[in-house]
Amino acid sequence: MNTVDIVLALLLLYGLVRGFFRGLLAEIASLVGIVAGIYGAIHFSYILSDFFSENMNWDSEYVNLIAFAITFVLIVFLISLAGKILTKMAGFAALGIVNKLLGAGFGLLKMAFIASVIIMFFAATNEEIELVSKEKLEDSKLYAPVRVIAPAVLPSILREARERDLLDDESELFENKKEEV
Repeated sequence: MNTVDIVLALLLLYGLVRGFFRGLLAEIASLVGIVAGIYGAIHFSYILSDFFSENMNWDSEYVNLIAFAITFVLIVFLISLAGKILTKMAGFAALGIVNKLLGAGFGLLKMAFIASVIIMFFAATNEEIELVSKEKLEDSKLYAPVRVIAPAVLPSILREARERDLLDDESELFENKKEEV
């Protein structure tokens, strides 16, 4: 077990514990928010990008990234807020331990998905600027299984992201690894 495993294990444990305390409905809303956030940011960040290009004196290479990030955060926030409102309205917490256990499982899966998305961007960055050695990544027990989750869930979205130059071709490696696993 190396440093990469420890970081990933802590993230997964955090997702498990947080899911337990929040419950299933809030966790589902938050996962839907992440997927919808990525999808929405890919399809609608051009609106903010155009706005920033016209009204700000920013470098064009950063405008798309900033617009993507803001759109993503906004969509995730709105869906998460809707999930919290639904949880209160439905009185879902009355299911007690079942809600908490299902929330824990869902929280773990959600955090694994988030970690996988982070790994996609990390891997592209790590190719240019080696932050973590390839040997350390290969020796990790959790890195390979976690990194294939997002490409397995979002293959069509990844294709669109590459077409819009939001990701480089590094994500093809993940799709190839997914087929091997």
